[in-house]
Amino acid sequence: MFSRIFQSNYWDNSWKNFGNGIAPKCQNNENESPEDKIKPDPLDPKNIADSIIRLEELKKASLSKTKHDSDEVLEQALSILRHTESIISSIRRASVGMVSEDIEAQTMISSVEDTPKAVKEWLAATFTKQIFGRRQAVEPPKFRSIVQAVRASMYVDKITRKTSQAPVDVSPATLMLQDQLNNWDIDVFKYDGLTGNKPFRGLFGEVLRRYGLVKRFKINLHNLENYCALVENGYNLHGNPYHNAIHGADVLITTHNLISSTGFASWMTDIEILALLFSAMIHDVEHTGTTNNFHICTSSPLTIMYNDRSVLENHHISSAYRYLDQPDSNPFDKLSKDDFREMRGIAVEAVLGTDMSAHFTQIKNMQNALFNPSTTTKDIAAFFSVNRNTAMTLILHCADISHPTKTWGLHKKWTDNLMEEFFCQGDKETSLGLPNSPLCNRTETLVPESQVGFIDFIIVPSMNLLGDMFDALLLLQNEEANATGTKSVNYKKVDRPWDNRLSENRKRWKELVTPKDETPVTPAVNGRVKEEETESVKEKVSHPPTKKNSTTDQPSSRKSSSQRNSQTDAPSSLNGGPKILEEDPKTVSSPTATGQSAAVVGACP
Repeated sequence: MFSRIFQSNYWDNSWKNFGNGIAPKCQNNENESPEDKIKPDPLDPKNIADSIIRLEELKKASLSKTKHDSDEVLEQALSILRHTESIISSIRRASVGMVSEDIEAQTMISSVEDTPKAVKEWLAATFTKQIFGRRQAVEPPKFRSIVQAVRASMYVDKITRKTSQAPVDVSPATLMLQDQLNNWDIDVFKYDGLTGNKPFRGLFGEVLRRYGLVKRFKINLHNLENYCALVENGYNLHGNPYHNAIHGADVLITTHNLISSTGFASWMTDIEILALLFSAMIHDVEHTGTTNNFHICTSSPLTIMYNDRSVLENHHISSAYRYLDQPDSNPFDKLSKDDFREMRGIAVEAVLGTDMSAHFTQIKNMQNALFNPSTTTKDIAAFFSVNRNTAMTLILHCADISHPTKTWGLHKKWTDNLMEEFFCQGDKETSLGLPNSPLCNRTETLVPESQVGFIDFIIVPSMNLLGDMFDALLLLQNEEANATGTKSVNYKKVDRPWDNRLSENRKRWKELVTPKDETPVTPAVNGRVKEEETESVKEKVSHPPTKKNSTTDQPSSRKSSSQRNSQTDAPSSLNGGPKILEEDPKTVSSPTATGQSAAVVGACP
């Protein structure tokens, strides 16, 4: 019997039937009943359950005759079908769009009391911008068959499966990845050192293997290594202290952890996962170590090329695709034209979404989708059915600014590197006769105050909203399972490893804040924050606004975690809420009609 199962013709026919909702079974034309010839609805979860029963009976009946490898095949098929039960209903989603704009961000920032003026100017300059128009939405991908649904459901097993025992000659860097890739606090600086400052060549391939994408898309490993080498050289082109290959590797690992540990990967298609991981790797390639505003005010060649719009972000995505044209450097040459076009559409939108000046617009759109007073569960399902790219863009954006969510040692090192990059820009501005951009003055910048403001206004709301989005998707899956009569999923909110880290890091920065009654001392020397702790520290950094929701136009009866906690101190609001972006030196906005002054924007005279 099993000799027939593993013959290619039989196996192809069996899986063809499975794609129509019928489980593979032994051929027996003489005893075949009329019912076996009927092809039921492949989207009916009852047929999936029937398929599971058939496979279990087949396995029990053949235990005495089967070989070990045959038994493993059946076990894998059973696992695939069980996971398919829980996600199959997500195929039937309606289409509805929701759009909103960044309106109140500057008002919210300027209205906060007790925050140093320099910190307010930096927040406004980095995380707000003029709205020039809406990008054309990329048509969302859809599951076309039960086979695609089965393939997507396999990710849960693949992500949690331990990598097979490594051979003796495996490098220390590879062993570190195998052991710690799923660790939220992985020391990427140590990993980079083990690779000889070549982090992507092993990392990107390992991440793709965890999702089965190397085989799925027939990725050329030789070309993949060549491409990763080009990306590494691009990141290190300008010798940036912060925006270098280590930062790119950190964002790639964080993105992987966000979609794998939360189960979000099972909601995504193969090409979406590939596109998002690719976007995370290349999102800052060839970064110049200066902000968009610096490029605009100095009329740099990149500014002329990209017409003052998301200058660096456009350059990152353009450079990444130019690398694909290099000889033997396109690992995706086996992708179909449709898959390649879809991957590019997702990557372009996700990388452009890392422009920090688009931060409040992203947050408001997601808040309106989840917490609008008139929003129902059906509306949320419809929103994510159409706006899949919006969810993925938010994930990359949060991963890009996530260093305050790591251990103090890692976060402190990232902050030191970032401040040194800011100060180097300030030195260039001084030499050009331009006023220093916010946080770019080497002798006057208040680093602890800026980090407290960054955590309170940007990171906490952003990570809380991201967690709310994951929770909403899990709740939808649970409700759909109950509605269709399939096995109910025990709904449980996703773990948020960043909550405790944010609270701890904020507390450490608060201890370093200069008391009001003392004369401020030079807060940084060569980019390194002074860590002398004072015995008595008075809190002076502001708290989020308490009277008005900063991301919605009207009060909402259905509030996010952060909105419910808006009247409390920042640490108490770490368990939920909207989301916002990171302090990346690459984004600064142009003056807008809402009254944004040249001083707020940054270096423009």
